Amino acid sequence: MRSLRQSIGTRLSLIIGVTFSLYLVVVSTVGYVIYQQYRGFSELASSHFGRAMAAAELTRDAEIIAAEVFEIMVGSRRSISAGNQRTENLASLYQMARDRLEQLGTAGEVGDPVRDELIRWQQPFFDSLNSLGDQLDKEETLRAAHLQRFDELFLLLQQLPLENTDSLQPNEQRFVSYALTAMTSAAAALSAERPGHIAQLENTCRQSLQRLEALSLADDQWVRLRTKLSLVLPETFENRPPLLKNARATLAIARHTRVLAQKLTSATYNYHLQLKASAQQAIEDHQQLIRHSLMGLLLASLALLVITLGAVIHIRRNIVYRINRLNHAMQSHLSGQVVSIPQDGQDEISGMGTSFAVFVDARHQAEQQLEEANQHLQQVNEELERLSVTDALTGIANRRSFDLQLAQEWRRAQRDSRMLAVIMVDVDLFKNFNDTFGHQRGDDCLRQIAQALAAQLHRSGDLIARYGGEEFILLLPGLDLQQAGQMAERLRDAVAALNISHPSSLSGCVSVSLGVVARVPHPNMRVEMLIHDADKALYMAKEQGRDRICFSAEGRTD
Repeated sequence: MRSLRQSIGTRLSLIIGVTFSLYLVVVSTVGYVIYQQYRGFSELASSHFGRAMAAAELTRDAEIIAAEVFEIMVGSRRSISAGNQRTENLASLYQMARDRLEQLGTAGEVGDPVRDELIRWQQPFFDSLNSLGDQLDKEETLRAAHLQRFDELFLLLQQLPLENTDSLQPNEQRFVSYALTAMTSAAAALSAERPGHIAQLENTCRQSLQRLEALSLADDQWVRLRTKLSLVLPETFENRPPLLKNARATLAIARHTRVLAQKLTSATYNYHLQLKASAQQAIEDHQQLIRHSLMGLLLASLALLVITLGAVIHIRRNIVYRINRLNHAMQSHLSGQVVSIPQDGQDEISGMGTSFAVFVDARHQAEQQLEEANQHLQQVNEELERLSVTDALTGIANRRSFDLQLAQEWRRAQRDSRMLAVIMVDVDLFKNFNDTFGHQRGDDCLRQIAQALAAQLHRSGDLIARYGGEEFILLLPGLDLQQAGQMAERLRDAVAALNISHPSSLSGCVSVSLGVVARVPHPNMRVEMLIHDADKALYMAKEQGRDRICFSAEGRTD
């Protein structure tokens, strides 16, 4: 049970479970806060905001009505007034906005004085508006008659012969002049505003008509025109005063209606301000709720953050850090570095460390054994390699080593077109030496000769090898025949300097015979020819009495 509690899996499961549970709590809290905000926004949108918008619409309608009244006062649209129908439309528009406010539940939420102010000015305003509509209808009727007088004057004016008046009779010319004066006075009266001015124009018109009556006219056309003028022009002056009076009455009613419209607009605007203040209070309450909710969310998020950071630190310190240490130790051991393997704790990581330590110890022992075996094998291989290219008796290169280097130097000399020299050395009468002193002394003699010959070589490319029995061979790259001959002289002197006793020899000491050859290899020449020529030169030296040097190329002896 204790090991189960200390298990990494158990601790990780506990950490993940606690963190996820806190996450669920925070998510649930966020969801609840969002739901509360949704309810608050719904209430604002459907109730407070809707009432404020309705009150704004009511204010706008009141302003529209006030603008209509002002338009009527200015008089720019009297000719298209719809009378009572227009008034009913304005009243219907305003009442619909008020009904909408009542349906949204403003009763009891806005002060009664404000609503009473609306009721106080609403009905008087629309009564005044109805009176204004009736007055406008009357004015419209008078204006229609007024326009009809304009049309009649225009038709009468067209009947006057205004062109070529010089061809008319004197009475006819005076008729045209009097008629124009009367019609001009009547036309001016149609646009006159002051009663005194209208009276002056009427007097002028009457005098002109009297002068027309006094004229003697023979043509019936002129008589009929005079009759029409006498009937139409006086009516023009009769219709103008009532129209002016009605217009002044209309303006008076319009001013009164405008004052009522301003009061109604003011009351409506106050009503809108009250509803706006109520909506603003609701918004502030909702903002307060949002602030409290955000503060709660912030605290919950901070708590979750602290717990999450604690969990991360715990995982990094007790799991990730230890795994990294163990991994670093493993990688170090794999790369050949010896470091300590962490094994502290009683969980899975410590178990892996212990197992890896056992594996490292076993591997280390196996590597030591393998290294010892490799060292022994390397020594054996080096010995075999040395034995494969070294003569066991003399310690110099054997024939196999000589053949390998000869082939390499032959290709190089052939490629570079340079000289390659070979000297074959044979110990004179060596069989007699063995028969006289024994093979042991013979072997010692061969070793001394090999070392004396090898001591004469000072270049890295030069090679001496035991060719077989008592024969030695030297490979000298880059030497011509003369230089090779000089080397052969030094070799013979080095052997003579050993002063090894040999009774069978003419000189009483061990001597050597040498065959020298030097060539520049060409593609048609075989390497065996070089050895053959050196051996042939050596044979010549033996035939000529031994203890001498023979040259294959020039055939001379020394």
